[in-house]
Amino acid sequence: MLRLLARYLTALIAIAALGQASVLPALALSTAQEVAQGKAESAEVDAHSIKITDPFLVAWVNSIGGQLAQHRQRRDINFTFTILATPDINAFAMKGGFIHVDIGLLNFVSSDDDLAATMGHEMGHVELRHVVKSSNQGTIIGILTALVSIVSPVAGVLGDIGGEMATQKFSRLDELQADHYGMRLADQTGFDPEAAVDVMAKLGAMDSGPESKADKAFIDHPVPQDRVAHLLGYPELDRPTDAALTAQAIHDQQEGRYSYAQAKLRKLKDGSSPLVAEHVTQLDYALRESGALAAPDSRVMLVSISPDDPRRKQASAALKMAQSNAQTALTQAKNDARIGAGELDNLEQQITRVSTAMEATAQGSPQGPQPSGAGGASGGGAMAAMLAHLDADVSGTVDAISDVVSTAPGLIGPNQDALREMTGPFDDDAPLTPKYQALLPYYPSMTAGLNRSNDQLLDSIAQSRAAIAQALIATQILSNVMTPTALPQYQEHGQGTASPRPPNIGPALTAWDAALAKAQQASDEMYAAQTIGLSVETTLLDVESSPERYSAFAHALEARFPGQRAPSYAQATHLGIPAGEIACASWYAFDTHSQVSDVLANLKSANQTCEDAALAHHLLGESMEIAEGLVYEDYVDTPQPIK
Repeated sequence: MLRLLARYLTALIAIAALGQASVLPALALSTAQEVAQGKAESAEVDAHSIKITDPFLVAWVNSIGGQLAQHRQRRDINFTFTILATPDINAFAMKGGFIHVDIGLLNFVSSDDDLAATMGHEMGHVELRHVVKSSNQGTIIGILTALVSIVSPVAGVLGDIGGEMATQKFSRLDELQADHYGMRLADQTGFDPEAAVDVMAKLGAMDSGPESKADKAFIDHPVPQDRVAHLLGYPELDRPTDAALTAQAIHDQQEGRYSYAQAKLRKLKDGSSPLVAEHVTQLDYALRESGALAAPDSRVMLVSISPDDPRRKQASAALKMAQSNAQTALTQAKNDARIGAGELDNLEQQITRVSTAMEATAQGSPQGPQPSGAGGASGGGAMAAMLAHLDADVSGTVDAISDVVSTAPGLIGPNQDALREMTGPFDDDAPLTPKYQALLPYYPSMTAGLNRSNDQLLDSIAQSRAAIAQALIATQILSNVMTPTALPQYQEHGQGTASPRPPNIGPALTAWDAALAKAQQASDEMYAAQTIGLSVETTLLDVESSPERYSAFAHALEARFPGQRAPSYAQATHLGIPAGEIACASWYAFDTHSQVSDVLANLKSANQTCEDAALAHHLLGESMEIAEGLVYEDYVDTPQPIK
């Protein structure tokens, strides 16, 4: 969000705070009053934000939240979950059970368990009444919005009401209590309590700072190391019983988190029971590509592919060219992103200039701050809605542009890693293993996909710069509307009273709508490009090495995308569908309320990839990337060691 611009609201916040005198003491709030206040505050946040309505992400968050809510202590409220299109790794709770989750958090967590730990923490603030007893800045939002809609529309737009103002500051004790409550709630619901430590450890490994996606987590909470130390003293993590570990392992396996399940079973003091032995075998089949403990590989009788085989030579040559192209793309991406960052900084300066001018104009108002609708002004509600829309456009545009410019160059590196992994089997003259014999037919499409991914990453940066150009036009239109000669204009209403005439911000709003659309297009293209890389990595897992291993993969997909049925092993191998494409098609089918088999048939008929189809139909690229990433990380993510 536009953190550097929030300072312009300081004076208005101080004025608005005076209005809190009529608010009931926090602890005296009835449930009805708490819910009513929370609903109003949440509506203000939503009005000033870009809400995510993607079916997969909404279903995921509601499913986890709904399961946790079944074990809540407070039966006098119902929880409501909303996803905001903000790249920060953060979530926040409001009175009455209104929980907001940033999409940046959804892209950060690796599993249902991670998400349950973080959402349980926020629900804990409600359950433990921290949101009621704290000095809830969200209470100010309604008053502040009324003021800025009359005094300084641009201040409201640029102050990021939906993000900066909604975030509450709880005490250190409150945060630690919410950590434990969230872990206990997740454990009671059947999620893995160790995920709370995993999330903290991952946060602790990230850089903090004003430009970091984890900045909100560092600002609003105690440092991760302290939170981990606090959690480790509780029995859920300190001395779990064999029965608890077995239950957690079975849950992880059902979710598709095979490496986590395996780690849990290895902690058992007595792993000799038939139930444990059965799951150990299943997990070996799911995770092992080869060896004595792996499922028998039905491909061991494949004809050996010699170093002189034309298919092997062509694949090797294409990979070398792709590696060279990737290095060139990386150099260009870094340069283009650096230029884009400078252009974005200039945009923010221009927006700041408009905000500063409007603040000066507002201070010269003959009436000073007035409640919304004072002086007989008509259309106050419509103007407030337009200003909220403008606020969401500005912050949403800048968020998306900043995300692309800062993230896209770094996504070429994983593509290079995938190319190196694919090249490895060709480094010597030894015959290809059964794995790479089976994967070789996929090499042309995987190599072409990685080339396309790098091209799309470059184009996403170009698209973000086009969004900046459009945003500069929109800022100039807004500046023209908000010049001192145009605002405020006062209409006389008898007895010497006057009310401001609302400015015509329609053209500025239309221009900002266009900027947001361009920024979202850039974001979708970047995340589609990342999905291509993840799809290749998923295919390289070689989950089609045996019916047993593929069965585990299909189970993970069906758990991740409820209601979808993956192709059978015979269908997948006969049709030559790579595992990464099956995973992406499963997400696509879920998001479009169709079936995987139909999606795969349509993609083949149109000679189109899942990622390209998602872009063509304007599906949310980040949702696709999150979904593919969750499937891939089930196989490569390992538990953080508890010391």
